[in-house]
Amino acid sequence: MVRDKIDMHILQEKAVLSSIKLDHLASLSDHFGLLQHADYKLPKFEFGYTTDDNCRGLLVVSKFYSISPDPLAKKLAQRYLAFLRWVQKENGQFHNEVSIDRRFLDVVGSEDCQCRTFWALSATLNTAIPVDFKLVIREMLEKFLPTLFSYSSPRPVAFLIFGLKELSRQREITFPNLDIPSAVRTLAGRLVEQYERNASPQWAWFEDIMTWGNALLPGSLFVSYQLLGDKKLLEIARESFDFMSDHVFDHQLIFQPVGNRGWFPRGGEKAQFDQQPIEAMWMTITGEEAFEATAQPHYRCKARSAIEWFWGRNCHCLPLYDPEDGSCADGLTPDGLNPNRGVESTLSALHSLLLAKEKGILNNN
Repeated sequence: MVRDKIDMHILQEKAVLSSIKLDHLASLSDHFGLLQHADYKLPKFEFGYTTDDNCRGLLVVSKFYSISPDPLAKKLAQRYLAFLRWVQKENGQFHNEVSIDRRFLDVVGSEDCQCRTFWALSATLNTAIPVDFKLVIREMLEKFLPTLFSYSSPRPVAFLIFGLKELSRQREITFPNLDIPSAVRTLAGRLVEQYERNASPQWAWFEDIMTWGNALLPGSLFVSYQLLGDKKLLEIARESFDFMSDHVFDHQLIFQPVGNRGWFPRGGEKAQFDQQPIEAMWMTITGEEAFEATAQPHYRCKARSAIEWFWGRNCHCLPLYDPEDGSCADGLTPDGLNPNRGVESTLSALHSLLLAKEKGILNNN
């Protein structure tokens, strides 16, 4: 098959810093923040901004700055952090949707938004951004922490666990009143309860349907196991991740994530399209977490395959990532590429490549 002829050894060279570009991200940014949508490579101002995108943008440019102290990365980090500080409410929660003329379009953002922002801010503390940026983040996190146990939906809880892992690594900025092991135990317990309510021998999953960001859920339990050492958490993490992997990798280990045109309901068929970059990002993250938790190399192979998906090792043999400007197509459709290159897709690709460089994922065959 044609896809077997793709030379993925080239990827080892392409995944160096020279291919991780912020050009497209900068083109989707104005003086206020990061715009969420694009028409091909042109920003669509009419859709405004989201906290979801600006928090992920902050994390990506801060990771970039850690491996290359580029003034552009620092400038973008400052801009995105200022946006996040502005959208935080007095009670610690965040607005999510903001119009192009700077009006809040919601009363409060979704649970996903709150907890994704907590993760991104916490992870940004472990980058090389300036200390004064980190002091602002500490203030923001201190406002948010009283709400930590307000969330029970699986993905928000998983984001919180990933964020707590990042805070557990902190030595420079600390939170003396936060008992991280206890918090992780409580939140992981909610995921375990969710899994035990829904899982069966034929359906080893947390819900009755697989939708978006699926690898995030077992990933958070691999993280919980690393922090707590509870073998039950590892057992559920492996069982659910292996079950999902059986449905999103073919016999050649080519990544084919759950599509958004119907998702994958219990007892039904998995939708093949549209395949979205966020799925590849979370497969990269979780594959690496699974490898670190178990030392089993086949998990790292899954992370590598998810990165290769961006470069053309996919069902259409089409690269989504453009190393010339760091942009990424919005997904794979039945007819090929979605030609638009919006923020979520671009950030997903950049995050995956930065993680690959940080962890050496592509250098392990």
